[in-house]
Amino acid sequence: MTNKFSEQLEKVIRGGSRPLGFGQYATPAKPRLFIMAEAASIEESSKLVGVDAVLVSGSCQCPAEKSGVLRGCAVAENTEQSGCDFAVLDLDSPLFAVNDETARLLRIGSDLTDAQLRALGGLDASALIAEAGLSDSPTFRDLLAVQRLVDFCGKTLLLRLPKIYDKAALQAISDRGIVGVVVDARLIDTEALRKAVDALEPKKRGKEKTTAIVNCPTPAAHTEEAEPEIEPDEDE
Repeated sequence: MTNKFSEQLEKVIRGGSRPLGFGQYATPAKPRLFIMAEAASIEESSKLVGVDAVLVSGSCQCPAEKSGVLRGCAVAENTEQSGCDFAVLDLDSPLFAVNDETARLLRIGSDLTDAQLRALGGLDASALIAEAGLSDSPTFRDLLAVQRLVDFCGKTLLLRLPKIYDKAALQAISDRGIVGVVVDARLIDTEALRKAVDALEPKKRGKEKTTAIVNCPTPAAHTEEAEPEIEPDEDE
């Protein structure tokens, strides 16, 4: 599904490439987590710093003209999405079509079964926004919950964060395989969040597992035993 949201998301999580040609020494942007902020209104969203996308609840308030920041609405019914880059729906939202330029995102909770998470892979959605019920001080159980969502859903996953965690906790959550985070801009300083995200190390792709290699000696060549000679019967 190609749209502005998917293209921008891919650009952020993959990082910028070094420009071609002579005299081009610009440092390519390193891969990082995509940042989406929930705001009360589009007017309020214009004051946010460091975000890639802004999500506003309710009817579409997105202006027709496009800006550098992606804009979207969380909707519960079939309303016209004229200026949205993306629309966010719950699993209980009624089915309705969005135009080709608007990405569809689904919001899910941690209460889904493994089978339901697997089934999400067959739904028409550019990404998922997941609520994992993270605690103020993340535990290994929290990491397990995030890993379960990533492993089973088969979709690009943005995780909702209740706060800005310290670097170790945020790195551990990022390494589970999420591509972005979603926060409430009324509770979280997005500029501080961006600095925390920029300080993370990108998740290594294709990370090799360390395994013990045991060199077994080559078995000695099997020597064929000579077949015993059969003595002729005295009667013959």
